[in-house]
Amino acid sequence: MSDQTGPGTPGPAGSGGGDQPGDSAQERVHYAGYQGEPADKSDQDSMSSIFKRAKHPVDTSGAPAGGSGISAGGPDVPAGTSDGPEALGTPPHQTDSTRDPETTVIRAGDAGVAQPTYGERAGGGGGVTVRPPRAEDVDRRAERRAERLIAFWFLISVVGTVGFVITNFVGDKHKAYYTPSLGSALGLAVGGLGIGMILWAKRLMPHEQAVQERHEFTSSKEDIAVTEAEIAAGFADTGLARFPLLRRTLLGAGTVLGGLIVVPLLNLTNSKPGKKLDHTSWVKGARLVTEDGRLVKLGDISIGGIETVFPAIPVTESDGTTTYKPKMDLHAKADSTTILIRLPPGVDRPRKGRENWSIDGHVAYSKICSHAGCPVSLYEQQTHHLLCPCHQSVFDVLDGCRAIFGPASRSLPQLAITADDDGFLYARNGDYDEPVGAAFWERS
Repeated sequence: MSDQTGPGTPGPAGSGGGDQPGDSAQERVHYAGYQGEPADKSDQDSMSSIFKRAKHPVDTSGAPAGGSGISAGGPDVPAGTSDGPEALGTPPHQTDSTRDPETTVIRAGDAGVAQPTYGERAGGGGGVTVRPPRAEDVDRRAERRAERLIAFWFLISVVGTVGFVITNFVGDKHKAYYTPSLGSALGLAVGGLGIGMILWAKRLMPHEQAVQERHEFTSSKEDIAVTEAEIAAGFADTGLARFPLLRRTLLGAGTVLGGLIVVPLLNLTNSKPGKKLDHTSWVKGARLVTEDGRLVKLGDISIGGIETVFPAIPVTESDGTTTYKPKMDLHAKADSTTILIRLPPGVDRPRKGRENWSIDGHVAYSKICSHAGCPVSLYEQQTHHLLCPCHQSVFDVLDGCRAIFGPASRSLPQLAITADDDGFLYARNGDYDEPVGAAFWERS
């Protein structure tokens, strides 16, 4: 070890020379600017962690920072400093209300200008009223109440988080309470934390009111005159002043174009479909007609055969005769498309009340799948199953076209049919007795 001493170098042990600590561990520990680990862990130095450095701040020379002396719980101060020898401080009682209020900080815009005190208005063109101190700034009881209130909301956040975890892993996902419970718990977790942070910032964190003088934002008269001249020259260049016809037609076009904004609002007043979507084009007495306009008679379809049919609406002519007008427009095809199947004798098992809805093995069902509205067009003769090619839903024709496989959950609606004296098939009761198409109709 060098025996030289001087500024910036450690002096000999026990000597008062030099401004650095000695080499012994004990001297290093008791050096005010020491920031390493102490030799003796039972004698923790105030500089051993960032938390203690924040609690007991010192400047670069090792001396206590302003307001961090012994009275503020700072580190050991060498003899001869302004704070005097080390002494035990007595913190204020929790109910002490005699502390000096923290005044509002006003940053002066001009040096030497006196700032207004609380209750006074700053003169000279709209000053600022100094914010009065908060109750938490002058009353320790109010400060403690605010602290407890903030802690309460943080605990609410903890309860919400724990409730969310428990509900997620223990709750029954198929019960009605599951989703509302998750949402409520998450709301408590996030809301409790947010409310606590807001209260913390509003009631315990320092508030500062700053005032700064600003220059006028109004432009000079010369700048205003130049700008007005430029705008007038630009308007003259457009020619709107010299061409009144263009000006008027431009104004009219802009007005009409702006009127387009009203169109979407007017669409909201259109009449709703109501029960129109619950019905198809089938009516009582409508004959079954193929897509090429041919009326279907008994015997036209062989056993095991199928045919896509549409309604032919009866129309009474002026001479009293009845004709049949096929309904095969786009809207009719969208909801009235029906599949006609001829089953072998004795295999059909009609549901109760539908014993007379078929004739000579001919049964008619809606061709629109009850899952998503796709056309059911594949028929298997051996099993008497109808297959939807879109999502592979399977329907049992012998059991009222009940859905037996796939995403479809509802049977295909059946159309009651019969034949007249000439053998032409027609709708016996009129329209389907239940909505056709996707199953959401049952919940509409």
